[in-house]
Amino acid sequence: MEVVKKHIIFDLDDTLWDYKTNSREALVELCDTYRLSEQGIDHNRFLQTFRHVNQDYWQRFDNGEISRDTIRLERFPTVFEKLALNPDGVALRMQDDFMRICPSKPGLVKGAEEVLEYLSKKYSLHILSNGFDEIQFTKLEAAGIESFFANVITSGRAGFRKPQPEIFEFALNEIGASREECVMIGDNPGSDIEGAYNYGIDQVYFNTHHKECAVMPTQTINELEELLQLF
Repeated sequence: MEVVKKHIIFDLDDTLWDYKTNSREALVELCDTYRLSEQGIDHNRFLQTFRHVNQDYWQRFDNGEISRDTIRLERFPTVFEKLALNPDGVALRMQDDFMRICPSKPGLVKGAEEVLEYLSKKYSLHILSNGFDEIQFTKLEAAGIESFFANVITSGRAGFRKPQPEIFEFALNEIGASREECVMIGDNPGSDIEGAYNYGIDQVYFNTHHKECAVMPTQTINELEELLQLF
């Protein structure tokens, strides 16, 4: 007999909280605050450079090659280096400002609030994130969705990160649930979907970026509102 699902575990960044939009707004503000246009750097050039550098650092973090502190210390200096800007302390000040401003942005992925309202009436909802502990709570509060979640579990608190099986074990112990009672929903084919698959948790792949997944997800969606039909 099939076990009835009771718990839905969400990734946060780019699954519910719109990192792309929120980070863009924060970076544009910082470009203006630090007058980068006076040095010949327009918004689009800075944003594009940051996006490539940021993706590289987070991929290396997901692969276990670097720590979160490395991201904080090196990300903006690397952007400045690629743009041939003199960091002279400015890069680290911009990093601090970014970490303060970006999480305070309230933007959500289209349909997120409606989906959470609907699912919260039928399931216990949880967050499982590789993000910085204090930062993820700030994002949830800024977006006004923290009340939907019974548990917010981050890699910082767990001591492991997705796709490591230990973080999924930690999460299920926190939730007090079995694998069969849970579903993992996320946009990252490696950390979210492969991680949950390998641990034995059903998955819904929110495939917004049209990336191939090394495993066959339980379900795949392209819009968050599709969850209203799945559950």
